[in-house]
Amino acid sequence: MAKLVDTYFSSIDLKAIEAAVKQAESQTSGELAVTIAPRSHHWLWERIGVSSAVAVIAMLLALWLTHQDDWGTYFNFSQAILWGVIGFVVTYVAFRWVFMRPERRRRIVWEHALEHFGKLTPTSGQTGVLIFVSLEECHAAVVADKAIAEKLPAEYWHTPQGMIMAGLKANKHAEGIIQAIDLIGAELARHFPRRPDDRNELSDSVTIDKG
Repeated sequence: MAKLVDTYFSSIDLKAIEAAVKQAESQTSGELAVTIAPRSHHWLWERIGVSSAVAVIAMLLALWLTHQDDWGTYFNFSQAILWGVIGFVVTYVAFRWVFMRPERRRRIVWEHALEHFGKLTPTSGQTGVLIFVSLEECHAAVVADKAIAEKLPAEYWHTPQGMIMAGLKANKHAEGIIQAIDLIGAELARHFPRRPDDRNELSDSVTIDKG
């Protein structure tokens, strides 16, 4: 799955994002961090597990429905296997629409972003912002530290998040992130201008989550 990051981001893209972070932080005491994850959940394993469970239930149900007929054991077990295969295939195909609904993907990515934010080095002024992008879910989250959250309403973050999401959907992954960085940087500069003694507390480089 780590190769998924390489599919959508070249080394030039990652350097451009890093440059955008440096430019944004040159005007503010706020600190930006960018993390890109191939995915936030083991969807394949869940998909196989759920499909297998449905297959077993379908097989048992088929055996129960045919156990009193006169067609014989071979027929009963062949029917069970047939319905087990059908149950597995149907569930595997329908998994994305049933179990990967947008609201669930959004919640999982947000929870994963919070975990990563908690691992960041705390900034002295509580002015850190994490931009978290999860590729398989095609979703992003922006997490702001306490001092910033007190200045900017929760609704504000929908705009930079929307920029990233639009970039993902348009296959302009780096461009969407850079637009969000520029927007956040300008807003942070208004509320948290750069101080003479400001120092870089979070890495400007993009962090790649290995999952």
